Parts: sequence; structure tokens; C-alpha cells
Amino acid sequence: MDIKYARNPAIILAILASGDPYRHATAEAPAIHQAQPVPHTIVDHGMFNEILMRCVKGERIDYRSLQLTPGAAASLDFYLDTISRAEVEALPRDDQLALYINLYNATMIREVLQHDLDTWSPDADDFGVFKQPIVKVNGKPISLNDLENDIIRKQFKEPRVHVALVCAASSCPPLLNRAYIGADLAEVLQANMRHFINDPNRNTIDPAGKRLVLSKIFEWYADDFGGRDKLAAYIDEFTPMHTADYAISFRDYDWKLNIVD
Repeated sequence: MDIKYARNPAIILAILASGDPYRHATAEAPAIHQAQPVPHTIVDHGMFNEILMRCVKGERIDYRSLQLTPGAAASLDFYLDTISRAEVEALPRDDQLALYINLYNATMIREVLQHDLDTWSPDADDFGVFKQPIVKVNGKPISLNDLENDIIRKQFKEPRVHVALVCAASSCPPLLNRAYIGADLAEVLQANMRHFINDPNRNTIDPAGKRLVLSKIFEWYADDFGGRDKLAAYIDEFTPMHTADYAISFRDYDWKLNIVD
């Protein structure tokens, strides 16, 4: 069964009654049925979708608004608790990958909200946010690095996922203002990659000089794109510039928080 945006009826009634999309995620909510696995038929990303629609402003995130919104943090906690207990293996492949992408992005947003927005960045404490066991999968605590490298990259071998996972840095790909779902995952990832590659703030395509100055993402994960010697050909698939024989270098990565100015 595809993961849909359709809400749980009880949640719909709570939202309509309160007029507040975060009201249903009270401090008590995460404690409900914590020990029980979530049947795959009711996995729902609607709660995260509501949060993203509120906080994504262009290519930046309005973390301050989330910090000030009553129930927003509890909503994230409840959503993360719910999908961490989902029977992921029972889902179709694209629904599994969509869930893991949402898990990564929602965890990162929740982590940002726990820090001083004026001083913190994702590279703080020697990139500690990526190493700490702050994610739960099937009740087991793992790190964001584990989620990305041991589950998402290893199991799915989908290079376009690198323009969907957003680590809260300014040089990251932009976060969508909606949650990922399996139903249109391939199309959305393809559109993400096309936008990212042709974004001059992240990648430079220079036909006159026949050179590419690419995001560090393509250097760090070159193997996922077929190897460093195949990067120019990969870029060629997403641009009309015919870049297959272009020289390649990489630009520095900006680790400043991707917060709304």
C-alpha cells in the first residue's frame, strides 16, 4: 500500500476542532503505544508534511518560527516516534526510501531546534550531530551517518538521494516544502537532481572553459555516481550543455545553518 497524505480520522477531527495543526501532538502523545510496532497500512507522513509547509521558506528553513510554535517540537517527536516503529520491510521499495528520507530530514530539524540558532551549525563539535545515536529504526538507536550510509546508500543504491537528504547546511540541497512519498518518489528525485545540478549557487557549468565546478557532494559520494571519472557524464544527463568531457573541480561546502535570514 502506498503511503498517502491522508490523515488518521482521529487526527483530522482533532485538527478541525482545534484549528491548530500541532494541537494533536501534545507532550503526552509520544508515549502512546510506544512499545508496539506500527502496522505499515497506517504509516502517514501528513504530520511532517504540515510542519514542512509551515517552515520551508524558499531554500531556507524558518527554525525560529518552529521554536516559537506551541506543539511543533512535540509534533516532530510524535512523528519520529511513529515512523521509527513502522514495519518498513512490509512497504514497497519506494515507500521505504521515502520513509527513510523523511526520517533523516525530520531528525535533523528536531536536532536543530534543540540548539542555539544564533551560534550552532551542523559541523559543530567535529560534526557530532551526525555521529550521535539520535535516530531510531525498529527501536534501535543509530546515528544519522548510520542511517545514510548503512541503510539508505547501502540498501537502495540510489544516487539521487543525495539531493533529498538535507543536513541543515547552507550548501545542502534545498528542503522540499512537503514530505516524500513513494507514489512519486522517482519523479521528485529526478526533478531535485535537475534543479540542483543547474543551480549556479551550488554548481557552475562553464561551456566556454569546458569545466564544471561541482558541489562537494559529488566528490564525497563520487562512487554513488559511477566514480569520479564518470561525474561529468552524469551531469550531462541533467543539462543541455553536453558536459561529458568537461574538466571537474569542487567548491567549498558552506556549513552555516540554512536558516531564514
